[in-house]
Amino acid sequence: MKVLWFTNSPSNYKRGANKYNGGGWISSLETSFMDKEDIDLAIAFTMDGQEFKVRQNRVTYYPMPCRQMKKWRKIQSLFYGNTRNEKENWPKLIQQYQKVIEDFKPDVIQVFGSEQPFGLIASETNIPVVLHIQGILNPYLNAFLPPFISLKDYYWQSLNPINALKNYNRICLWQRNCFREREIFKRVKYYIGRTEWDRMIVEAYTLRQSKYYYGSEILRAAFYKDEIRDIPQKLTISTTISNPTYKGFDFILKTADFLKNEMGLEFDWKVYGNINPRFMEKKFRIKTSEVNIHLKGVASAEEIKESLLRSTVYVHPSYIDNSPNSICEAQLQGIPVIACNVGGVSSLIEHEKTGILVPANDPTLAASHIYSLYSDRNKNIRLGQKAKEIASARHNRGRIVNGLMNTYLQILKKD
Repeated sequence: MKVLWFTNSPSNYKRGANKYNGGGWISSLETSFMDKEDIDLAIAFTMDGQEFKVRQNRVTYYPMPCRQMKKWRKIQSLFYGNTRNEKENWPKLIQQYQKVIEDFKPDVIQVFGSEQPFGLIASETNIPVVLHIQGILNPYLNAFLPPFISLKDYYWQSLNPINALKNYNRICLWQRNCFREREIFKRVKYYIGRTEWDRMIVEAYTLRQSKYYYGSEILRAAFYKDEIRDIPQKLTISTTISNPTYKGFDFILKTADFLKNEMGLEFDWKVYGNINPRFMEKKFRIKTSEVNIHLKGVASAEEIKESLLRSTVYVHPSYIDNSPNSICEAQLQGIPVIACNVGGVSSLIEHEKTGILVPANDPTLAASHIYSLYSDRNKNIRLGQKAKEIASARHNRGRIVNGLMNTYLQILKKD
């Protein structure tokens, strides 16, 4: 079977090209796929300055040049809406994707994520296309700004007119991408997802005219190595997030402030990711250094795993998410997780059985649960171990690869 993936990252092409947090789950899936002798895999992605086609370790890579909107078009889009210039770029992108398809001649095409334009190809080819849901932009945009933060706050967070225009353009880009995502949902017939939330969103956008298959994700290799957890005496919290406002850094600030100044607890809160705290610190008048938050920056999988194994609890503060791998990585280490009950998170955590769910923007309740898991060691271990059992089955590499193969076969039978 010849399978073509369109991906948001270069996966294992030129190891190290995707440096953020040491790569992603798609590269882990590619590595596991290499055990399948009856699969001929190709991966297409955007990367400038490369050959059209590269064969490497039994995989064919297609680095496609980035076709970005011209500067004058970007400026024009600020005044003429979010869709007019977006659609003008689609024919050239589709032509680029068709060139890859014509060269590789796949039996099935898998598109990873609706964030990029790749899914537009579904209505331009007779080859079956399955869209593997990652995040979904439209509901994400709806939760883009946390409570007490307005668009005006977001635009002018640095009091710099140039940065304000950049932030305004970032919102315009999100709106254009959301428009394109809705168009992709109109074109794609087959979907792979992993939560009740993404299944229901797909049904809503496609009016149940689509076919949905379950498919979990393979995590980074380091997290599959079984190691003994060492629960610290001092309350130690870990979190891995990125910088967008909806990822909930404000939630961390407010929860840490309550833990320290209302509950009087001694703790360390280690936050991994590309976080710039200045805007949230200024808005909520809480300094990270004054509430025991330690920003660790982008770290390797091994560093994050080491932190998890020596943490009391993992907290996921995001205001919207589908199935964040950071939660799954923590669960695989046997760490109890406290997360906001948003998006698809409830498909990963059963409240009080495999973790704790709290309402979005409820730092007081989050702080209470953190203290509960700190003070009740037996409950901490029980929730962590049960989460580990569930996560180990959910992220079993062999089961995921075989399930994906079966999905391909079912789609080919239907077509």
